[in-house]
Amino acid sequence: MRSGDRRSGFGDARVRSWHGSTMLLLALLIAFLAVVVAMFVLRRWTGRLASLATLIAGAIMALWLAEAGLLPGSKGPLTSNRPLVPGLDR
Repeated sequence: MRSGDRRSGFGDARVRSWHGSTMLLLALLIAFLAVVVAMFVLRRWTGRLASLATLIAGAIMALWLAEAGLLPGSKGPLTSNRPLVPGLDR
């Protein structure tokens, strides 16, 4: 690889952070599925469980958008496709 190449190698810190976010995403998806199953099985506390499911879904979306580089201040494969926000993107 050239020194100007931005692809991550096996020893790069970017690879390790990607694995950490993947594990967090997996944990959030499992929690989301557990809450949805609990809503159907218990048929009680539906409002509270729906609120919890919405909160978990929002965290999943924020993590996914940050990994894709679509949130201001984040870097990812789609960063060049979104408009830059003055003051947040440097």
